[in-house]
Amino acid sequence: MQEVASKPFALVLTDRDGTLIRDVPYLSRLQDIELLPGVAGAIRQLNALHIPVVVVTNQSGVARGYFTESFVQESHALLNDLLRREGAHIDRFLYCPHLSGAVKSRYDMDCSCRKPRSGMLKTALDEYGVLPGRTMMVGDSLRDVEAAENLGIMSYFISSDSRPLSSPAAHVVSSFSEAVEHFLVFQNVAITKRSSYAP
Repeated sequence: MQEVASKPFALVLTDRDGTLIRDVPYLSRLQDIELLPGVAGAIRQLNALHIPVVVVTNQSGVARGYFTESFVQESHALLNDLLRREGAHIDRFLYCPHLSGAVKSRYDMDCSCRKPRSGMLKTALDEYGVLPGRTMMVGDSLRDVEAAENLGIMSYFISSDSRPLSSPAAHVVSSFSEAVEHFLVFQNVAITKRSSYAP
């Protein structure tokens, strides 16, 4: 990751599987990586606004022996290649390969980075220096919602139906692009309110 030249106004954190790309259980083949509709356009918009996009993803398939960390890194490189063809890019990839009771002993740990814990999210906040209230987390699992709300981050839950969540604070959306649209509207309101008090 390149050094952050100046602190951005906002930050977007996102899950990977089922959020940015088609959900394939324990994805282990590069040819199965497929961007979901609207993802490239939404990320391109965030790039234009200089809002960093950071993937935070559990990858316990490493601990289970289904694939290696090298494959995870290759998959992220390919994901960014697909996005670059659409004029977009992800700024940072964070992933957790750990799992308590893992088949691969080196990954056998109850770590703080595995969602619903918030270690990866906190790492991103610290690196970019953005406040939780100016940060969003979007994902298709309740783990994503809990990890975000542990830190006071705005949470978006991608769902194909309108079932209620245990957390009334989470926004239910149908896609990553809908979450981004809502977040940007909210941030624009915040900017407007702040500027109205300027001398």
